[in-house]
Amino acid sequence: MPDVFIWYHADQQLEPALTDWIDCVETEAGVRGKLFIRIEQNQTTFMETYADVSRATIERIEKLAATQACFKGVQRRCESFIEID
Repeated sequence: MPDVFIWYHADQQLEPALTDWIDCVETEAGVRGKLFIRIEQNQTTFMETYADVSRATIERIEKLAATQACFKGVQRRCESFIEID
């Protein structure tokens, strides 16, 4: 199964809400993600990563994200990759 990388530009002040979001995904979708941040030239990019998840789980995460206030006006970009052995 692929690893999933979901990235988006959002206000840096959302970091606590996004940390809570990672906990929500674990509770609701059964997968523990990691949250990363990059700040360059006054633009903040967050990235969530989830290892070894099914397509159904990816869809569940994105449906759940659509219900979260912290993502209002945020365009999430979801990409998946399979590791080369």
